[in-house]
Amino acid sequence: KNLRDLSNNEYLNHLLEELKKLQKELSQIHGYRPIYLKISPDEPIEALENICKSILDNNLDGIICCNTTIQHDNKNGKGGLSGKPLLKKSTECLKKVREIIGDEIPIIASGGVMSAQDFQEKISTGANLVQVYTGFIFEGPKLIRDILNHEAN
Repeated sequence: KNLRDLSNNEYLNHLLEELKKLQKELSQIHGYRPIYLKISPDEPIEALENICKSILDNNLDGIICCNTTIQHDNKNGKGGLSGKPLLKKSTECLKKVREIIGDEIPIIASGGVMSAQDFQEKISTGANLVQVYTGFIFEGPKLIRDILNHEAN
């Protein structure tokens, strides 16, 4: 509950500053490990701008766009919704995030990728990589084959 309150500007900047300090320390021991921040598709544009600014100001390595949405009236009740119902909302968020950050850092797109066409839409909208999760659960390895075959054509 109220997890998304953690993306307010003051809290997020402090959190990312501390994570980067820890990343620097641990990199000396274990080698460099990138930090990506996964953002919510429910954020209003002003919040997205602040989140992206904080990500850039703190030199994070990239963004995962997007997490689940809690803005729904699904019959199964409250909680984060993923899968096909998330595709449009997550792709709109991806487009906004890419416009805000430009080409400065990579974006891994996520949210509603259930077909090769969904995958291609994420790439066309500005994703560098695409995370397939719910689609893989429902479609299995066939989805990966469809994506690879679509890419080959």
